[in-house]
Amino acid sequence: MTDDRWRAQEARRAPHGMIASVNPLASAAGLRVLQAGGNAVDAAIAAGAVLTVVEPLSGQLGGDAFLLIASAKAKTVTAINGSGAAPLALRLEQFAGGIPESGWLAATVPGIVDAWRVALERHGTMAPAALFEDAIRYAEQGFPITARLARNLREFMQIAAAYPATMAVFFPDGRPPDEGSVLRQGDLARTLRSLAERLDDFYRGPIAAAISEASARGGGLFSTGDFAAHRTDVLQPISTTYRGWTVLEQPPVSQGVILLIALNILETSEIPAEPAARVHLQVEAHKLALSERLRRVGDPRVSPVDLHEIVSKERARALAARIDTRRAAPLPLLAAGYPDTTYLCVVDADRTVVSYIHSLYASGGNGVVADGTGILLNNRMRCFNLEADSPNQLAPGKRPMHTLNSWMLLRDGRPQIVGGTPGSFWQVQTNLQLISQLLDQGMALQGAVDAPRWTMGGPTSWSQAALSLEGRFGEETAAALRRYGHEVRQIGDWEAGGAAQLIRLEGAMLSGAGDPRPGTSSVIGY
Repeated sequence: MTDDRWRAQEARRAPHGMIASVNPLASAAGLRVLQAGGNAVDAAIAAGAVLTVVEPLSGQLGGDAFLLIASAKAKTVTAINGSGAAPLALRLEQFAGGIPESGWLAATVPGIVDAWRVALERHGTMAPAALFEDAIRYAEQGFPITARLARNLREFMQIAAAYPATMAVFFPDGRPPDEGSVLRQGDLARTLRSLAERLDDFYRGPIAAAISEASARGGGLFSTGDFAAHRTDVLQPISTTYRGWTVLEQPPVSQGVILLIALNILETSEIPAEPAARVHLQVEAHKLALSERLRRVGDPRVSPVDLHEIVSKERARALAARIDTRRAAPLPLLAAGYPDTTYLCVVDADRTVVSYIHSLYASGGNGVVADGTGILLNNRMRCFNLEADSPNQLAPGKRPMHTLNSWMLLRDGRPQIVGGTPGSFWQVQTNLQLISQLLDQGMALQGAVDAPRWTMGGPTSWSQAALSLEGRFGEETAAALRRYGHEVRQIGDWEAGGAAQLIRLEGAMLSGAGDPRPGTSSVIGY
């Protein structure tokens, strides 16, 4: 599809229910649940289960999940934090050479399945057996590989080649599959069937035992005790106000706190109309917010933190005073980021709203499929660091700070806009731009998603200090930002990280917008 046609795209509208995801098979599964009488939580988990099958490198059963659930019935918003911890047998000296990107030592305990269990027990109306039907069918019978998945599998094969069980699942012919070919995952189908009967089998049953045994054979540290000790946090969202709106985010271990700090900083001044000045202010606010997170926030079970003070307007004013409106500050040092995650949002007929995100972290996680399960594990250990004075230092039984975050905007106490995006460290950067475009610039929903985007930092092949600008910003904006001292990297018109999905509640009507950047986006309603 050409750029002009994407720019002309309008938000989709429907009166009853709506779901927005990156994959049409997942969105269709969620819509079927809504039309069958399920609520937004049921639909999100049905769609999420399909995504573990059809977008396996972006988020599989071996990953983590976070949900914000605004219940129309209870009139409350709940944050479900489904992230897992490092193995209890871990010792720091085992990582003297650094935290690996792949292999068993890169994985934390997966949290996604227990997050589903908790969400369904608290807010769902349908059983897993009904919600997993589509996911099981696509795993068992197969689904056509998209161009994006085919491209990602070609890159992933370099890591997978070291793991026979992974090769058997994704590369049964010993080569990357072509676009349009069918990928079948029989072991994963059997695992999903087992979970449809009893979700807790993942943590206190045969699935936990199978993963632990595979870990032991592969030199990993997992035990069944690690899985039995896992628990999902059910929390109050963290929040701030911005230009008269309430912004809700995931609390730590999510990095959602960065978004709230950055918005507080932006609110201390008017947003410049001139593009370079506007980007500069957003980037500098993000840097300061990121520095706060890196310096002060870790797993609150281990390192309690005063979030009220960190997200206060007073703290934001002190941080904003550090911004030089004509000169770029250094970017805090980050580990390599990965753009691979998957996000969806759902609104049902009763106006229960769900903001949902799950991930393995890197594309394909740690590269390891646990023998006989079809489960691809995460490499979320990479989100720890080894610095002794950091609240995010690697430790046994501790959860790393998490890139995953999901948000909602409330007006007069009611959800009005829900959204999010994949993209590792780019997530909060993209979300900051989306919210500012909606609330500061008054953009329409699809216009905010389509607008030119910047990102800071990137994969190890890029300069970690680089400010990447989509080409549609224009050479004049790029040149002005270079004069501010930014190291500018100009990229293609639609090449910035992210695959944002948004839904807006507009009286009796819902409108939704999907991101053109990943090449597929599916916003559907009824």
